[in-house]
Amino acid sequence: MTEFSIRQRVLNTLSGKESDICPYYIWIDKAMVKPIADYYGDVNFQQTIIQEHTVMAEVGALQKPLDGDLYEDEFGVTLLEGFIPHVEKPALLEPSLKGYDFPDLSTPDHFDHLEKWLAAHEDRFRIVQMKQFLSERLWSLRGFEQSFMDFYLNRVFIEDVLENLMENCLRVVDALVTRFGDKIDAIGMTEDTGSEHALLMDPNMWREFIKPRLKKIFGRVKAKGKFAYFHSCGHIEPIVPDLIEIGIDILQPIQPESNDIFTLKSEYGRDICLAGGISTQKTLPFGSSRDVLNEVNMCLSVMAKGGGYIMAPAKPILPGVPIENAVTLIDRFTKQH
Repeated sequence: MTEFSIRQRVLNTLSGKESDICPYYIWIDKAMVKPIADYYGDVNFQQTIIQEHTVMAEVGALQKPLDGDLYEDEFGVTLLEGFIPHVEKPALLEPSLKGYDFPDLSTPDHFDHLEKWLAAHEDRFRIVQMKQFLSERLWSLRGFEQSFMDFYLNRVFIEDVLENLMENCLRVVDALVTRFGDKIDAIGMTEDTGSEHALLMDPNMWREFIKPRLKKIFGRVKAKGKFAYFHSCGHIEPIVPDLIEIGIDILQPIQPESNDIFTLKSEYGRDICLAGGISTQKTLPFGSSRDVLNEVNMCLSVMAKGGGYIMAPAKPILPGVPIENAVTLIDRFTKQH
């Protein structure tokens, strides 16, 4: 089989074609970098051994430090720094936008970090992700529990907030393409929609409030000639047809603990590219190296068949994963021939 370039392999799988190897990426928690590097005897193993086919950079609200581990972002949300930042104080304590101004996230200050990153990854499929721009931003503006109550108690307010957030997304899409043009391959967003075994909200409510805004945002992405990338953790099977309908090209990370990834491939693999799928909650931390190898081989034989798949762990390789399991995954990903 012809040997393809790294970026071309991704373009092939997006068009439903197979390449010489299945395109992949491997995210590694920073705490696991040194022990894996020690195993390989190569501090640069992430560049010399792993050749990630897709790379990602994020844009989002700027932040300013407060006392201790606290910081405030441009939306006026106070957060506690951590692996997953915790909202200490929402920006909107009442269901009203009176006196509140939404920040503009499309200014050069929000994008300057992309220049060197894009230049350093010219041979990869480059994704720019809007971080916490719609539903996730709503949670921080009002608080997680209160935001869901607002869908029932303060519907007009929710509509107003979502419209403002959507307009911000559209401005960012326009600005990214104007500034960087063909250097960007895909534009996406984080939009966690699922818990471990169910959607976070009734699917019909999601279709009423969230889907129309996503349709406009990704309609703009596609109109600009970019692929549409969508990240949602958790169980999202009920809305996969909706995501296809609004033009999503890449769905990530399809957690296998929460979704039947082989059913997703069978039913929707011709219409959407699936990314992820390797268990980071069970197999990697608790299975044997043979279990890891078997799972990767299954994804290569089923998920990668006919294209439409980018292989990856559903989450980064996290602390607690045995080194032999991490190495088994890396070696099988990088030695597919």
